[in-house]
Amino acid sequence: MSRATDATVLMIDDDRERTGEYAAWLDEYDVRTAGDDEAALDALDGDVDVVLLDGDLPEASSAELLGEIRARRVDCQIGLLSGTTVGADILRLDFDEYVPQPVSRDELRATVERLVDRGAVEGAAETYLTLVARKRSLEARKDADELADDEHYRELTGEIAGRRRQITTLLTRIEDPDADLDAVNGTESPTDPTSGGAAADGDDAGKVPLYRTRTTGFYLLWLAAGFTYGVGDVVSTLYATTAVPGVLEGNPVVYTLLENFGLPGFLSLKLLVFFMLISVSVQGARRRERFSYYWPPVVMTVLGLLLTGWNVRLIVGG
Repeated sequence: MSRATDATVLMIDDDRERTGEYAAWLDEYDVRTAGDDEAALDALDGDVDVVLLDGDLPEASSAELLGEIRARRVDCQIGLLSGTTVGADILRLDFDEYVPQPVSRDELRATVERLVDRGAVEGAAETYLTLVARKRSLEARKDADELADDEHYRELTGEIAGRRRQITTLLTRIEDPDADLDAVNGTESPTDPTSGGAAADGDDAGKVPLYRTRTTGFYLLWLAAGFTYGVGDVVSTLYATTAVPGVLEGNPVVYTLLENFGLPGFLSLKLLVFFMLISVSVQGARRRERFSYYWPPVVMTVLGLLLTGWNVRLIVGG
């Protein structure tokens, strides 16, 4: 995630030579300068993102000016630069960073970058909360099936996840400027606090799993699969191979399990297949891939019907 370099920085310092030097160091930003209170307030408008205030102005002037700036631009990020000991009254004021002077080029640039990132976090957090409120409003007015087919709702959940990743990236960058942000984004597994469940990684983040929006289909299909493949085939196979003379299990794997491990071995195989296919279905639901979501229980149901029917035929014929 690249840093925003279109930020506007207002430098308030009565030392013109120092101001010019600092402005040259911040050449990628839009830099405004002011030498006194009146010029500073005239230059302060809605485009200013960061204010660098000289704390070596007369103490009363610095405190009053900082208060005026904060009153006019609550969301503006303020860095206080001072080459002398700052009084306790100043330190209690609402600035975002204190930087002792003299300051090097790298220190000044790093300070401005952190302040720009702080402002971006606040803006992203405000947008995130607004999106969450809209999402909750939709969830209050529509049921799960309607939400699953609502394109605006899907876009909203995706944007919420994106904003959450943006905030995480910005916070990581503020805490550790040298952090591997690609690794942070790649390993992040955001959880949507509005839905109470974990979202899939990467492009699947923020999607509502199908088993939460199409619960009836999910449970009915797996109930049918469990009844036919899990119960019908098991019962009919065991009855045919134990109670009907001359009937042997045709599947060599099942035959070996029955011969060597009996019923526990046979049931273990059934459970293994059952859980593997459930896992495929659940992953498909999380990715909102309907084919992957539906084919495991459908295939298992059809297979269970065929196997149960074949076993019943053997039992009746025997």
